Amino acid sequence: MRVERFSLEGVGDWEVLVPPTVSPPREDSELLCKAISRLSRHNGNAVEIGCGSGVVSVLLASLGWNVTSFDVNPFAVSATRGNLERYGFSSSRVEEAGVGEGMEIPEGTDLVVWNIPYLDREEHNGAFIGQMEEAALSDIDNGGWGGALLSLISENPSSISSDLLVLLVLRTDPVSCSNISDWKNRGWSCRSLNFVRMGEERIEVFGFWRTGSGENPTILETCKSTMEEAEKFESGGWKRVFSNSQTAGRGRKGSKWSSNKGGLFATWNLDEVLLRTISAGLLQTSIGAIVSKELNAKMKWPNDIMHPDGRKMGGVLVESSEGRPIRVGVGANMQGFEDKGVIGSGWEETLGKIGANEVFKRLDCSISSFFENTADLPMPSTESLVAMSWEALAGFLSEGAMVQVNGEIMRPVGLSIEGEIEALGTNGQEVVRDLDGTEWVL
Repeated sequence: MRVERFSLEGVGDWEVLVPPTVSPPREDSELLCKAISRLSRHNGNAVEIGCGSGVVSVLLASLGWNVTSFDVNPFAVSATRGNLERYGFSSSRVEEAGVGEGMEIPEGTDLVVWNIPYLDREEHNGAFIGQMEEAALSDIDNGGWGGALLSLISENPSSISSDLLVLLVLRTDPVSCSNISDWKNRGWSCRSLNFVRMGEERIEVFGFWRTGSGENPTILETCKSTMEEAEKFESGGWKRVFSNSQTAGRGRKGSKWSSNKGGLFATWNLDEVLLRTISAGLLQTSIGAIVSKELNAKMKWPNDIMHPDGRKMGGVLVESSEGRPIRVGVGANMQGFEDKGVIGSGWEETLGKIGANEVFKRLDCSISSFFENTADLPMPSTESLVAMSWEALAGFLSEGAMVQVNGEIMRPVGLSIEGEIEALGTNGQEVVRDLDGTEWVL
């Protein structure tokens, strides 16, 4: 039995007893604890899976959560129970069980946390390890432990809160068997909260929640404009509308949006408080980055979604009015077309033959992952949104695209926190704020 000290600045300092076969607190433990401490909520019922020495459970209890802890290792169960009691949390439950081994998530659980095992099986650091250690360190095949947890949650929907938040530590480089795409495919949004490099591995904490708390979108057969339909929604919650067709879609500055059969016509209502920290321009480029990534396309500043060959595939429109939700409209073509000299592209050329319903589901999850206000998770930083937008623009700019402003050709060199292009010209660096008088030159 050894004693390990664990501290988190501004939160607490603890000494925990760690018996043999139980992993001590490490960098990934600290990463998870930091993410937990930054949640805006610190009450309710929390579950820790794979509690090990119990340091995460001690942190949860110290912050005010009612904690239930699970581990398949009896020595870990004993350690967690003893360490909780040592700091006055004897009412916390600790059980010998695990995912697929008798564990059930208690009804009324608000938060589930798991530092998921992510290392290769059988051998670690060149030394063979025992069954208990391997259970604590190794992921499993066929979807990993993350997929096993997702299945457990999905099998008991009636007893699981629609607002359940799941925090998982995952290895994202190299990618482990536990993959965030499995959660997104089941209708869960996810947000990266923090990461650390441990040698050649990137370890990351993700928060997962049901997109829109499981509330279904409004789906229409036809409408004039999904932007107009979204105006009818009351404020609050993750509201979005998808239509199979629209007859009077509009683009930037009231221009007409050609709505071709089978395309995507959708609008999301975002919380108006976003504009207190994120400009409308940056919001537009960020949504454009998300859409272009999902459609395997490129983005042209400020709001065009382009096929890699330069044909327009879709666009993003952001509108807001004081005291009302921000409306984000996304339109995209399913198939390429030529109409009165206008040549367009569609996602069938980049994604293959998938329907607008499936594209909408993917976008809904991805946009939610960045901009749905879950009330518990911190929102993405302005810096991260600028970086994401610039990365999306880089694909278009890498082909040598230059911006021509009032006749002067300039080289784009960056993106401002307002979502404006920063370009270098004869008079030095300038900010391009509007498309009026601006053209892209290839």
